[in-house]
Amino acid sequence: MSAFKMESCFGADINVGYFDMEEILGILEIKEKVLGSKRVQSLIRTHGRKDRIVGVAMRQVAFDELRLTLDSEFLPYDPYFSDDKLLNSRRERLYDAQERFLTLCISIASGRSVRSLKKLNPDLNTKELRSKHGRSQSLFRYFRQELNEQTREYILSYKARMDKSGEGGNEAETNSSSFAIEVEQHTPKLTAVQKTSNASKCIPTSFDVETATALKLFQDGHSLLSTQVERFKRGEQLEMLELVKFCRRLIESHTRNNFSLMAIRHIKDSSIYLEQHAMGMAVLGIHFAKAMKLSGAYVETISLGALLFDLGRFRLPMAMVTKTTKMTSGEFDLFRKHIQFGEQILHKCEGVPKAVYQMLSDHHEKIDGSGYPVGKQDQEISVYGKIAAIIDAYDAMTSEQPHKPSMEPIKAYQQMQKESGLAFDKQLLDVFLKSIGSTPVGSCVSLSNGRVGFVLTLNKSFQPSLVRQVYSTKNKAFIESSDIELNKSANLRTDVVIDGEVDPQSLGLQFINHIS
Repeated sequence: MSAFKMESCFGADINVGYFDMEEILGILEIKEKVLGSKRVQSLIRTHGRKDRIVGVAMRQVAFDELRLTLDSEFLPYDPYFSDDKLLNSRRERLYDAQERFLTLCISIASGRSVRSLKKLNPDLNTKELRSKHGRSQSLFRYFRQELNEQTREYILSYKARMDKSGEGGNEAETNSSSFAIEVEQHTPKLTAVQKTSNASKCIPTSFDVETATALKLFQDGHSLLSTQVERFKRGEQLEMLELVKFCRRLIESHTRNNFSLMAIRHIKDSSIYLEQHAMGMAVLGIHFAKAMKLSGAYVETISLGALLFDLGRFRLPMAMVTKTTKMTSGEFDLFRKHIQFGEQILHKCEGVPKAVYQMLSDHHEKIDGSGYPVGKQDQEISVYGKIAAIIDAYDAMTSEQPHKPSMEPIKAYQQMQKESGLAFDKQLLDVFLKSIGSTPVGSCVSLSNGRVGFVLTLNKSFQPSLVRQVYSTKNKAFIESSDIELNKSANLRTDVVIDGEVDPQSLGLQFINHIS
């Protein structure tokens, strides 16, 4: 079996018009090794050599074979290099080989021919790739992450298809499962066994029981985020594995009783708003992703992105973060840089999914082009950025901040409706608003029995179900909290219904005082 040698790429013709993985493997002189691997051979036996899943496996194994070379040091980028001139020195020949090698790696990761890549991006170069080793970043992980992002949807659909049909027996099932695990590149150290063992942690619980758990979870999350802020302020990497584990705990809690986390999200102390905003968005990200019926891997990624995409705000001056008056134009210019600060934090980390970067860079872009930092319009904005914009806005509106009080959930719902197609993607917003209901968890309502309460849960039609009664309009006084399930009040002659919306501040009520 042949091993990869960088020299094989010197002078190679890589500008072919179509993507041919076997031809690329031949140039790299690792064709026999990749095609002979157990993973590829198993899939060939099951599906045949021309099946798309075999091509994906070949691309994965190729990067495994190239790992040592990818994580070695490359020559500095030379903007004046040209492969048209005669290359006399050994350094020039090595640079040429490296240039073709890295370009082929881009081709493998993207699944596009080199000619196609250059047509799509005339300024394609290897400057950023060559600098990663000097910044202690793994080029192997970078390319595997790019490959996983490109093939994630197909692999997950392939696994679902195999699980449903039972084709190929145990061998095929094992291989499809291994691919599904591999695409979850942000958690490579967690095994399938560890994840499967968590299934018992998702047994449904009551609102009150899960609320107690969710409160502790938010306390742990605050400590974790505070630690991560201190780490990046010292120039250290974020502890991505710990952050992913926390997201999984949030997902488990949401699965047991999603309303508890959606309620706890309202507990906000304006002095630690940024940490609580991050956790609130992670909860909304989970809720939104599940409403879109995305697979578990996507739910995890969106949750992680929601937790991280506003971290750059921690690098802003504390006086600006805690300011109680409107920002000046100069302050707003500085505020906009929190996106750049966030990118700097993530660039120091390994294994960050591309979707997280997209959530960060696009969460202040608007469909009508009036957003920042670029002023992208509609289709120019990534779907992850559109998701981030929606959860960021809803959590910010319904949160107590140093410069403004929280907006009632019903008013926030109505405000976002007005921005449909302008600030927010219409289709995505429709899904989100339906999932939280027109009278969301935390809404203050008057009941037909003369009491005022807060909505705790919704029914299958996304209408209020369980309401916590805290005030009597007849006596104009607070009452001992009691929960009533609407339309199931067996002790009353007629079913209790919602009469209307109430401004809780007018009665001296706050939802956070009645959650637990």
